[in-house]
Amino acid sequence: MSTDSTPRRKFIQSLAIGAASMPVASVLTEPLIAAPGRSAAATPAIPAQSAKYIFDVTEFGATPDGQTLCTSAIQSAIDACAKAGGGKVIVPPGRFLTGPLFLKSNLTFEVVAGATLLGSTNFKDYPAMQGRWEGLDRTIFASLLTGDGLENVTITGGGTLDGQGSVWWDAFRKTMALRRAQGLLGREPENPPGSPLAWPRPRMINLYRSKNVRISGLLIVNSPSWNIHPVLCEEVCIDGVTIINPVPSPNTDGIDPESCRNVMISNCYISTGDDCIVIKSGYKHQEENPYTVCENIVITNCVFGKGHGGVVIGSETAGGVRNLATSNCVCDGTVRGLYIKTARGRGSVIEDVRADNWTMRNLTEAAVTVSLIYERTDADRAMPVDETTPTVRNIHFSRVTATNVPHAIVIQGLPESPIQNLTLSDIAVNSSGSGATCERVHGMTFDAILVNPDAGPPMSLLDVQGLELRRFRTNKANPGQPVIRMEKVQDALVESCSAAAGNSVLVEVKGTENKDITLQLNRVPSEGKEVDFVDGASDAAVNRRG
Repeated sequence: MSTDSTPRRKFIQSLAIGAASMPVASVLTEPLIAAPGRSAAATPAIPAQSAKYIFDVTEFGATPDGQTLCTSAIQSAIDACAKAGGGKVIVPPGRFLTGPLFLKSNLTFEVVAGATLLGSTNFKDYPAMQGRWEGLDRTIFASLLTGDGLENVTITGGGTLDGQGSVWWDAFRKTMALRRAQGLLGREPENPPGSPLAWPRPRMINLYRSKNVRISGLLIVNSPSWNIHPVLCEEVCIDGVTIINPVPSPNTDGIDPESCRNVMISNCYISTGDDCIVIKSGYKHQEENPYTVCENIVITNCVFGKGHGGVVIGSETAGGVRNLATSNCVCDGTVRGLYIKTARGRGSVIEDVRADNWTMRNLTEAAVTVSLIYERTDADRAMPVDETTPTVRNIHFSRVTATNVPHAIVIQGLPESPIQNLTLSDIAVNSSGSGATCERVHGMTFDAILVNPDAGPPMSLLDVQGLELRRFRTNKANPGQPVIRMEKVQDALVESCSAAAGNSVLVEVKGTENKDITLQLNRVPSEGKEVDFVDGASDAAVNRRG
């Protein structure tokens, strides 16, 4: 039997329109399902406050004038949301001045488009807490958005977090000058009495021991120090965030996952006064209280403006770093592009790192750097190997294009701890001041590498064992310089490499500590030669094939 459903549809639509025009709290005061054994009409209404799952901070007294301190009001909204079992805290359009806010579990904190959270410039508004700064567990200032032991937390919106960091940067510089004047070297000593800063500066977002964290959409500017700093967190997703800090602004790293697990960072733009994205796991080896590894990290589709490095590991790596994959990123104006840095004393292992499909230009140092001598002390002298000795292994970079950089590639192992299993493939570096320098590597493969330096050899190798160098070439001749310089190189294959017109030598073998170098299928200009020997090197170290 057919029925005319038009009147019913109109009735349902009228109910929907009426509900949409009512405040959220009013809609939820009526029960949706009757209690067992009772009619819906007999079920008492749920109180508005307990049923409300969206909490507007202005309803708790926050004033959007940019001058009235709103810390207590915004915190009350967060606490009310948590008391209700979870929900969303809304910061509506306007400028809200606040000190540190402490987030809770099962909460979405949304700063909507047109809204700005302004960090207070009064240091007294920032309580002290126990946290981590520069790899050390210590007393710190609480951060603008802080949390510990949380689950299911989202920080989102099209609005802005503005840390008003210039007062903090000035205080930091004065504090550092006072530390130097009192001979307080290194990072362990606390700031002396009378310092402008009693403790290390706040961050914009600082979460500890939290799980299922989402940060998205925000514009973050003028942070007092690091911008986003999750520590000992799991399942962290940071997407579509823009971070901008001026240069210079000290220690204003963009995103610093530290001792975290299962981290995804994507679709971000970062331009800052320090490293853009940097992976950390503790300052130095501790026997009794070891740091936790940072692992399972994906970084993709990001653009980096100013900054000390695009994607960086270290130098605080005492807990180790493993399983990092980064892809599809652009650096335009950073100091370095891909940068791995550690040092003696850190200990632990950095391993299984991959980077693919990067474009870089206008860098002020090197496109690719892997270094175990971040703190350079007696770097050329072997030290005893112990638990404080760092290890770097299984590093693979591919499809990197760089233009206008002072140094193409810098690889630096330690005498007692050479870098192990390093692969670079499909790398093109144009307009570099110097070429690729590789020191102390065991197991190195370079394939399809183009380097066009303004001076010196395109490739310099020192203390390298187990080398496969294929399809290495240069299009630029530097008179008097070989294309490839080798010293203390053993068990090496140089295949299908080529020199440019005007290069007199493809391979220069230097010194008496070279062994088992095989040359085959290489191309040399008619006026040049494939190999030359200097400083006591002899033809006995080289095998020629093809």
